[in-house]
Amino acid sequence: MRRLPSLDILRGFALCGILFANAPAILHLSWTRNGSVDPMVRWLEFTVHGRFFPLFSVLFGVSFALMWRSASVRARSPRIVMLRRILVLGVLGALHQLLQPGEALLPYAIVALTLLLPATFLPNRWAGPVTGLMGVILTAWAATGTEGLPAVPGLFLLGFAAGVTRVPQRLERIDAQMLLLGLVLLVPAVVGALILQSVHPGFGVAAGLVMALTYAGVVLMLLGNRAHGPAAKVLAALGRTALTNYLLATVIVVAVRFFAPQLGLAPEARTAWGLTLQLCVLILATQAALSLWWLDHFAQGPVEWLVRRLTWAGAAPAAAAPVIATAQADTAAPQVVAAAASADGSAGIAAYGYTPAGPAARRASTDISTVPDRSTPAVSCGSLTGRTGRGPVIGTDSGPR
Repeated sequence: MRRLPSLDILRGFALCGILFANAPAILHLSWTRNGSVDPMVRWLEFTVHGRFFPLFSVLFGVSFALMWRSASVRARSPRIVMLRRILVLGVLGALHQLLQPGEALLPYAIVALTLLLPATFLPNRWAGPVTGLMGVILTAWAATGTEGLPAVPGLFLLGFAAGVTRVPQRLERIDAQMLLLGLVLLVPAVVGALILQSVHPGFGVAAGLVMALTYAGVVLMLLGNRAHGPAAKVLAALGRTALTNYLLATVIVVAVRFFAPQLGLAPEARTAWGLTLQLCVLILATQAALSLWWLDHFAQGPVEWLVRRLTWAGAAPAAAAPVIATAQADTAAPQVVAAAASADGSAGIAAYGYTPAGPAARRASTDISTVPDRSTPAVSCGSLTGRTGRGPVIGTDSGPR
């Protein structure tokens, strides 16, 4: 499946914010100094806390929907594939809980198992409207509370609805002027949400949702049409390796905690908050450089590759869809052809932008796909590099997201 640059960019952006929110908690920093709230805490409260997990949650739902559409074409038992993926993420989350109690992966896996997987049983024509309506209701209910975790189910469903109705593909075609107009319309909501949060801290969840939407719009407006610019490349690389970087950042911060007093990061230290933010910047800069290097040599991050292998291992390939048009044997480049809709009524390979990994196939088209090589199993896990010529590396792996 052709990767959507805007999703990778947003995921990388969300990853950056999540680290700034999580690192102080992992280091057990004190929120007060001399009896009053640390000014840095106030700044993070209005710019970071509750602003980035909504993005991760929606993106998780979108990625689940995209992978479901891919699995419906590629696997004979697509729900078994999705279940295996959920269980793998749950196991990773359970292990991650040992380092960071309250982390996101395990709750995400539980919500995916109880909401997103059952949503795949909805008829195609009703999947988007039903999950979208449920998502709006659940998110609106969660926005009236004071804790962010209850918002996750609704945000998952909103992301799933967006994925099955091809909203991300449409966002790729929206120009910056339309996004700017949307952001201008959001300004009163942002101002109102921040004022309410400053007066009534209980409105933090609602303010976080509004700010998350605003952040997403700003990032897409500035970088969405500049996918090959330096900033977009960095964020996209972080987004493509989000799960690896999310787990690695926790390991680094936990390791630093053992030397916190020597580094000026003791919970009550005057310099703790400032140094923690500097540590986050250093971690992200290092991860960005490593991610760019890694993706120059491999198709996926190491944890993403492991999750994919465990997800697809042993999955029986779906029956080959009939080819509507065949390639001309005497042409230099493969002809672009389409695959018929699968037996259950879901759209075929071409509708999903499924593109084999070979350079000739990539030259063929970015909107519809060349028929994959039928000489090898469609569900082959391939290698870490994704350059074996035995089929594509599906790029819908998501972070905690």
